[in-house]
Amino acid sequence: MTSMPELRGADPVDAVAGLVDRTIYSDPDVLELEQQLIFRRSWHFACLTGEVRNPGDFFTATVAGEPVLVVRGDDGELRAFYNACTHRAAVLTGERGGNCGRIFKCMYHAWAFNLRGDLVAVPYEEGYGPEFSKSQYALVPVSCQVFGDLVFVALDPLVPDLADYLGDMRPFLEPYVTGIEPIGRNSWVYGGNWKLWHENFRDNYHPEFTHRAIHDMTPHYADRGGNWGVPPGHSVLQWVSEAPDLAGYAKSMTRRSGVVFDSGPPSAGYADAGEERPQEVLAVFPNLDVQPGPKDGTKGERTGYIQTVTPLAVDRAKVEITVYSAADDTPEERQWALENLADSQGSWGKITCDDTEATFRCQAGVAGRGTQHNIFTRGTAPGTGGPQANGRDEYSQREFYRVYRQYMSGALSS
Repeated sequence: MTSMPELRGADPVDAVAGLVDRTIYSDPDVLELEQQLIFRRSWHFACLTGEVRNPGDFFTATVAGEPVLVVRGDDGELRAFYNACTHRAAVLTGERGGNCGRIFKCMYHAWAFNLRGDLVAVPYEEGYGPEFSKSQYALVPVSCQVFGDLVFVALDPLVPDLADYLGDMRPFLEPYVTGIEPIGRNSWVYGGNWKLWHENFRDNYHPEFTHRAIHDMTPHYADRGGNWGVPPGHSVLQWVSEAPDLAGYAKSMTRRSGVVFDSGPPSAGYADAGEERPQEVLAVFPNLDVQPGPKDGTKGERTGYIQTVTPLAVDRAKVEITVYSAADDTPEERQWALENLADSQGSWGKITCDDTEATFRCQAGVAGRGTQHNIFTRGTAPGTGGPQANGRDEYSQREFYRVYRQYMSGALSS
């Protein structure tokens, strides 16, 4: 198959109507197409510039199932290559990141490559004969560009320039991802299709029902928020974060568990119970989510996490979280950020456990054929969304599937 398949006799994605055929979450042929038509041709977050700051610093990623290597050159330039020796294809490094010094040396036959990808040493080179030239066996490059402090790579970008790819998302994203550094990382594998996980972070409709902690601590979640689809394929969720009702949460926990909980001191970062702070979740097509800290007029919004979801199989995906902070944060501020994110958003976190269960249940449900479509029709005002009566609309998912369909059909210009 080379284009968007017809499933059950109809177009599987109608982004205008907000209808998505459930088969696209469970058909292995669809995933194979997604790897070739979306993941190979789109830009993907690889790492932060702070992880590849010095010559020889490298970081690895997997894109469309293929190993990729990002490295800082001795000339200060960032480059990306396929992480595969040009001799027998052994990956040059199996490490997530580190510093290679001045060369990458293949452990199999010791072919060595410099930081610009040139093949510089071949043991017993004369055995290949007089016609052999090392210049023909340089590492194969991969497109690499930077936005803010985010490093992106693309195997075969359909939109060659990263700025064009981000499109209208740039002004939303830039303030959060400039002047930041990584301070922690977590990853896990969950039993569901990658799209279900990414949809979840474009969804402001579920938190008050799925997450008991949000329901009990912030009962007015998303009453004053917004949901925007941001071309091409991106989105912004927004809500007003109130000081959490810790006493109400402790009372709820006590009632449900039989264990007496103390609400403790007021939540750090809120001056008083009446303080409000806008918060956002930013989603970049196809699989990147950024959740910064609150917009409180300080460097707080430069603390948060970056998340990617990568398909491993049609019903299995890897979630990776990079926790970041402002470059000038103190060690104490960074420790607080790590503990706060681990408590809520790590694989074991209070929030993530709920999301994992919800998306796992969705994956189990799409295997049934009783109902054909998932429905993304909330929000009836014209345009791409905004602050409606509440922030629970689904403009963001419709924008994702509008561009998803373009990639899968090859009609990106439509």
